[in-house]
Amino acid sequence: MNEFDLIAKYFAPLAGTEGLGLKDDTALYQPAPHHDLLITTDSFVEGVHFPAGMYGADVAERLLRTNLSDIAVKGGTPRGYQLSVSMRADRMEQWIPAFARGLETTQAEFGCSLWGGDTTATDGPAVFSITLIGEVAQGGMIRRSGAEKGDDIWVSGVLGDAMLGCRLVTSKPISPVPTGLELFAYESAYWRPEPCVKDKSVLERYATASADVSDGLLADVKHIADSSAVSVTLNFDALPISMGAERWAEAQEDPATAKQDLVSFGDDYGVVFSAKAKDRQAIFDSARRAKLKITLVGSVLEGAGVTCLDVDSEPMLWPETGYLHK
Repeated sequence: MNEFDLIAKYFAPLAGTEGLGLKDDTALYQPAPHHDLLITTDSFVEGVHFPAGMYGADVAERLLRTNLSDIAVKGGTPRGYQLSVSMRADRMEQWIPAFARGLETTQAEFGCSLWGGDTTATDGPAVFSITLIGEVAQGGMIRRSGAEKGDDIWVSGVLGDAMLGCRLVTSKPISPVPTGLELFAYESAYWRPEPCVKDKSVLERYATASADVSDGLLADVKHIADSSAVSVTLNFDALPISMGAERWAEAQEDPATAKQDLVSFGDDYGVVFSAKAKDRQAIFDSARRAKLKITLVGSVLEGAGVTCLDVDSEPMLWPETGYLHK
C-alpha cells in the first residue's frame, strides 16, 4: 500500500471539515470571533520518547494527549492538529492502522480532529510529530509569567506514577512488584496522561500562571518562577504521590531520594499553577465540583529560584530539577 492509499484509508476518516478530507495541501480554519489562536508542537523520537519497536495506539494516544496538555494549561480549547509520521516504509502498513485507532480514540474524547500533515519513509528511528491548534478568548491565555508574591502554588493529579509506568513499559524491574490496580495506574499514567481539557474551569477562573508537569515538578515550577521574576517555595510533604508510588519509595534503600526521583521524572502532565491566596477556599470548592484532584503545595515569594522544604522546614538538596533536552 503506497503513501496515498495509507492516508486515504487510515487518516482521512480522522479529518475534520478543516482538513478538507486530506485532499488538499493545506487546512482551512477560521477561528471564532474575539479569540486568539494557540499553537504547540511536540515530537516523539523512537528510543527517546517511547520504547523502540512500539508504534501502535499507545504511542499515538500519548503523543496527542501530551500536546493537548499544552493547550489546556493555557486555558484553551483544542480544535485540530497536523501530524507528521516518519518511519521505515516496511513498517507503515503494519503499524499505521493501530496508530490511527489511537488517534481516533483520543480525538473523540477531547473534541479535536486531524487537519493534515505528512508521511515520509526513513531508515532511522521513527519520529512522530504533532502541531496542535487551539483557541482561547482574546487576551485569556494563561502565561507562565503572571505569578506574584503572595500567590499560592497548586498542582493537579499525582506525581511519579508515570515514572513507574515508564519502567514497566521499558521492562525495568520494579520492587515491590505492583498489584493489578497499581499496574494499570502506572501504565495508564505513562501512555494515557490526563490533560485538563475538560477540567480547566479552575484554571480559567483563578490561575495567575500555569505550566504542565512534563519536565518534572521543580523544573516546571522554575519555568513559572523565572518567567514571573519571583521565587517559589514548595513543601515536600505536601507533594501528591499516589499510595502505590509511596509504597514503592518506602521500599527503596533511600526512600527520600526515591521520592525525589518520583517528583523529578516528569511526564505526569498534571498542571502546576499559581493563584491568589484569597481564592484558596473557592479553588478547593471549584475543584471538588469539577471532581479535579488538586493539592496546595507551596507559595510565591520575592527573589528567584525554587526551594523545596522538608518536614522540618529546612531546604532540601535537590541535584536534579527535571528533564533537560540535550
